[in-house]
Amino acid sequence: MKCNKIIYTICIVLSIALCLGQERIITIGGSVTDIVFELGYGKHVIATDQSSTIPEEVKNLPQVGYIRAISAEGILSLNPSKIITTTDIGPPNVVEQLKNSGVDLYIFDSPYSFKDITLLVKDIASCINKQEDGIKLNNNLLNIHTTLEEIKNQLDAKQKIVFFMNPSIGSFSAAGSKTKADYLIQYLGGENIFANDFNRYSKVTKENIIKHNPDIILVGSTMGKDEETSKSIFYNSKEFKNIKAVMDNNVFSIDMGSHLTFGSSFPKNTLVLLRSILQNDK
Repeated sequence: MKCNKIIYTICIVLSIALCLGQERIITIGGSVTDIVFELGYGKHVIATDQSSTIPEEVKNLPQVGYIRAISAEGILSLNPSKIITTTDIGPPNVVEQLKNSGVDLYIFDSPYSFKDITLLVKDIASCINKQEDGIKLNNNLLNIHTTLEEIKNQLDAKQKIVFFMNPSIGSFSAAGSKTKADYLIQYLGGENIFANDFNRYSKVTKENIIKHNPDIILVGSTMGKDEETSKSIFYNSKEFKNIKAVMDNNVFSIDMGSHLTFGSSFPKNTLVLLRSILQNDK
């Protein structure tokens, strides 16, 4: 009996030691989550935020809110050992609560370009002690980036492109300059038709769209609309029937989580989109 008690005690101690040694990470921000999983560290992630939609595995994890409106109580109740996020996190008072909680908090610059993504990969790899994997991942991203640049260099001219967020029949919110969608358009080798009209996002009229006559229309959605529904807003409109993008069947529905997260999957997803656009032009 005494021997059994000793074995039981040892098992308990070992279990506690294992728990203490097991990292419990909360990733806040789609780019961070994407990179942590790509670095092979996803098994340590216990929760994410609503902006984290890739990879597929994250959909089974608890969520702690949206990156710009986080609750400290929801995060700390999960007893994380480490919180990794970007400068998009908010509100400020919650960030202060997290800083004072005693939990390791890492806040890295939010990525807005390919270079920013590679820097974030390097920072996160160092944070989770996966430096070698970080170097390999960045080399892979650079190879994809080089392929994309080579394809763009072969294009005759820049395409006029517009990006709409969750458009409906009577409402069109377009991306202007200083948006991730604007960078996506540039990264595709295109020209944002509203870049010189306004910053951020703004509602535009059908007349404005017709006036600019885009070559390509990108329809981004976060509301779960299927592709055909999103594209039909343009294809089924009599007003848009003479727009070049509609006439050439160049309206593309894209997942905003995949294309505007700016994590490690951004170059690959952009390359796939560019090839789809070029294939459609043949």
